[in-house]
Amino acid sequence: MKLKFVKRINTLKDSIFYSLIHYNNKILGFGRKKYNSNEIIQVELNNSFDIIETYPNSIKGEDPRCFCYKNELYVLDNYSNKNIVINYKNKTSIPLNLKGKNRSFFSHNNLLYFIDYIKPFTLKILDVNTGKISDVSVVDNKKNLEYRGGTPGYKNKENEYYGYGHRTYKKDEVLKHDIFKWIIYFEKNKLPRIEHFDIEQPQNSKNICDPTSVIEIDKKKYLITAESVKPWFCKQDYVTNVYEIIE
Repeated sequence: MKLKFVKRINTLKDSIFYSLIHYNNKILGFGRKKYNSNEIIQVELNNSFDIIETYPNSIKGEDPRCFCYKNELYVLDNYSNKNIVINYKNKTSIPLNLKGKNRSFFSHNNLLYFIDYIKPFTLKILDVNTGKISDVSVVDNKKNLEYRGGTPGYKNKENEYYGYGHRTYKKDEVLKHDIFKWIIYFEKNKLPRIEHFDIEQPQNSKNICDPTSVIEIDKKKYLITAESVKPWFCKQDYVTNVYEIIE
């Protein structure tokens, strides 16, 4: 698998972590308004990934993920240790009451699952009506907290879901975030299991390269990333890139 650079999205200066989704025949994007703020802005894009409208209202939160469940759009406020799932339409909030961040949500068999950790694999179910969180028994794997979440999960084939996360480590004292791919398998009469795959990093990607979302346009799949040279919370060039996913 390779990632082919398509373009940089012309985003608001100092804004970062735009997550894209199809909703109501539009391409919507949710991003952090500024690298050191706790405010999520909303934009609309065309099929060429140009921002054509910036909405006036914002949502409290940072590093948003967005996903649909039962035809409802939800936005995840990814504030560390205080993750909140927000219903886009009625603005109701569901606090997760869990430590950590970077959860990946996906719908399977009419239930809303989310990955709590990649390694060890920890899977849970969220009831959006009550806020109850249930543990799911899984095939566990060895602990390696370098592997962290990124995009929501997307259906790959029957009983199989994929997404992209970021591996966090240091090389020559430089912080790196590398993209990796994960796949979850729900096999008959077996516990769910996960596999992850290190992939070749895009040639023009920055040291910090966080995958935020996957979106399909004209039967092509694109990965959206949030990138920078240095860790966040400082003045620098914050980049939102689009890569075509070449299988």
